[in-house]
This record gives sequence, C-alpha cells and structure tokens, in this order.
Amino acid sequence: MADILRVTTPLVNKYQAVDPKRGVEIPQFNLQDLSRVAKPLADNELLQQHNGLTQERETSALLLDMLKDPSITVGFLKNISLLQEVIRLMPLGSRTLTGEIQQLFDQLLLLPDDLFTEMLFQEEASTWFRGEVFDLLRAALEESPGDVPLRQAAVDFLKSLNSCWTQQDSLDSVANNLQYLSDALSASRGLSQRLLDLSRQLRRPGAGERFDELKHGVMEVLREVEDSILFSPKMEKVVSIAVYNLSRFGGGTQRLQQSLEGLLDRLPPRVRDQFLAAAARFLEQPPRAPEARSRVMDALAKILVKQTESEELMGQNSEKVDKILHSLLSSPSNFTPLLHFVLPLQYQNVQSFMEFWVNPNGEEDQYWAAEEGKKKIHMLMVFDIGSLGRFEMELFVRDDIIDFALLCPPSCARVFAGAREDIRKSIGGLDYRFGEMRIDALERPRSLIEVFHSLPFKRAGVDVKI
Repeated sequence: MADILRVTTPLVNKYQAVDPKRGVEIPQFNLQDLSRVAKPLADNELLQQHNGLTQERETSALLLDMLKDPSITVGFLKNISLLQEVIRLMPLGSRTLTGEIQQLFDQLLLLPDDLFTEMLFQEEASTWFRGEVFDLLRAALEESPGDVPLRQAAVDFLKSLNSCWTQQDSLDSVANNLQYLSDALSASRGLSQRLLDLSRQLRRPGAGERFDELKHGVMEVLREVEDSILFSPKMEKVVSIAVYNLSRFGGGTQRLQQSLEGLLDRLPPRVRDQFLAAAARFLEQPPRAPEARSRVMDALAKILVKQTESEELMGQNSEKVDKILHSLLSSPSNFTPLLHFVLPLQYQNVQSFMEFWVNPNGEEDQYWAAEEGKKKIHMLMVFDIGSLGRFEMELFVRDDIIDFALLCPPSCARVFAGAREDIRKSIGGLDYRFGEMRIDALERPRSLIEVFHSLPFKRAGVDVKI
C-alpha cells in the first residue's frame, strides 16, 4: 500500500509574499458611560406585542398578504366545486362519507328565489352590535367626532363586551390548538398526553374561573413543545396561534364593569342615564344566535369539517381546503372591516359562485370624494359563471346615483358592451339611476386591496391627520 504523503509546509511560491495573519480587532467600550441607550421598537415588534404571533409573520402581515391574493375571491368557492368532482371519483369503500358530503354540496347551492333571504341571514350574523345601546353610542360619537377620550372609552367598552361573549370560544380555540399538537407529537408520549389533558381541561365547564392556572400550564407545555426535537415550522405557527388565542381571553365581568364606568364618565350628561338604562337591559338579556341560520355558511362549515376529519380526502384535497380556509380568514373582522356575503347559485343547469363585499363608508376608497364630504357605499361583486369565466362588478352608490363598472371575460366583453343601454333601462322602475357606466374586459383578477383602497390604512390601526 502506497504511503500517504504528509504535507507539513504550505504549497506557495517561495518568492511570493505571505501576508501575516491579522489579529482580531476588539471593540473599545467606554465603561464610564453608563447611560441607557433608548431605541424605538421596530414595526414588527410593535405589531407582535398586540397580536402575539411569531416575529417572522404577524397576524396583520399574514392577513394583509392574503388580501393581496386575488385567488381568495370566488376562487375558494370554485375550489368547493372541484372538491365535489373529486369526491365523486372516490372509491366505493368511502361511499358513506362521500354520500354525506354530496348531500352537503346539494344544500350549499341556492335557487334565485332564496338569494334575498340568505343575504338577510348572513347580514344578521355579521355583528351583534345592534340595538338601542349601540345606537345611542353611535349617536354620541357622531355628535363629538373630535372627542378622542370618548372614542377610546367606547372602544374599551366594546372590546370588553366582546371578550365576555367569546371567552369560551377562546378557550375552545386553545384546546383545538393543543389537541393538534398532541396528535403531531404522538411519538413523544409524555408530552402528547400532557397536551391532551390540558385541552380537555380547557373544554370543561367553569374553565374560565381557572384561567390563570390553566394559562400557566399551557405556556409551560408550549415551551416544552418548542424545545422538542420534533418541533417543526408548522408547529411553530400553531404555538403562535395558541398564544394569540390565550390573549383573546378577557378580564370577565370585572373588566366590563370598569370599561362601562369609564364610558359613562365620558358620555354627555343628557344621554348618560338613558345609556345606562339601555346597557342594563342589554346585559340582563344578551343577544343570542338567531334561530334561522345561514344555509350556505352552515353547509360550508360542515363540508370543511368532513374534509378535515377524513385523512383520505385531505390527502387528495388539502391544498384546496387551505385555499378555502385562507379565504374565510380574510372575511370581515377587525382586520377586514367589510360586510361580506357568500352566494353560490344554481340556475337551471348553470352554477354561479359569487362573493359580495360592501364598504358602507365607500368615500374612503375615493380620496377626492372623502375630501368633498360625499357619502358613498362601495360594493364589489365577484362571480364565476359556469363556462363563461370570472366577472367583477364594482358599484359606487351616492344618494340615488349608481356609478357602475363591469369587467367581463375577454370573450364576453363585446357582447355585454353592446347591452349597455339594456342594462341602464333594467333599473328604470326603481328609485335609482346609473351615472358613470363602464363595461370592459377583465385583464387580470384584482385583489381586495386593489379595490378597497382604504383597507391598508384601516389595518394599520393608526390614522394621523396633520
């Protein structure tokens, strides 16, 4: 066996100058200057302390990215139709499950006569802030638009009221997060069992009274999850969401009473007694979920549950389910303050999937209209009709005038442009009339932020006018 040569000297030209190795420069500190460095928090840190998510992507940034994605409009309803086609091709062994889901698909589609009733049900479920107490509060805010302390007191009252309503929902959300982590960490039996035990405790009646104790246990076990060798980026997101759901748990009736007292101190004396009486009646009989519920939303929720519970269906359709969930996350909330309708329609043999967004303060989306003080309602309807393709209809309503824009698939643009006068005459018997009218080809799908220009400013949380 050949000997291995051992090179003990560097292979360089003997006439080549070799630079000596430079020493490491040690920075010099002035230990006599003990003053504290004041550094403002970065934007992501400011957002993080409010929503409790990871440093990489905060809730605001995450949902903002979703609103920039045009596929969240109508695309998720179309994905449901594709899911239906896939389920029909499932093997005979899954006939019971596919039969149940097929019934839900049949319930999802509406007939034209059902549209108005369905929109009423969806609008009714959009908010519980309706009634005498909220009308009085809105009137007081409109009378004093520059009263910042009153506005802040009203926000604190509404937040504490909402947290009282959703306390158990927050605990159930944390329990769902822990149950998912328990399944994902099944290889670590001890940690998985602790997560499962905590999720069960959070679901028990009276868990809110033990919130501090349960919160301590949840935070401790989440730290162990983060230290686990099985920890993954997906688990990191779930852990962040669990921490956020914990932060949603309010201070209970004590916080509500404090916020109510603070609001009463800021209200004008002439409406204080009336508001207090209305608030007392409201708190004695809090609102309940309406008996008549949205047929579309119920069917959609059941479809998603059936999909996620079946490993076979999720294995084939997980990407489509993710799209649907992303669209639902971008629905109205404190991040997306728009009225939202989901309307899948069956007309004869044609299926149409429509989503409908409304901004009642539409002048905010037209800066010149906001400066002129013109009140407008801004609407966007996005619908996909059978084999025709995607349409976008945008409306600005001011008094009885409707400014109308219809963007059609390129193959249909000429046909609809020729029907301009027929469209104008179609509302002849109503109290409205068309103002500006535009019918053109849809070059590319638009995102919500491209249509509702005020959304990024609302989502930033701060609106400073100089």
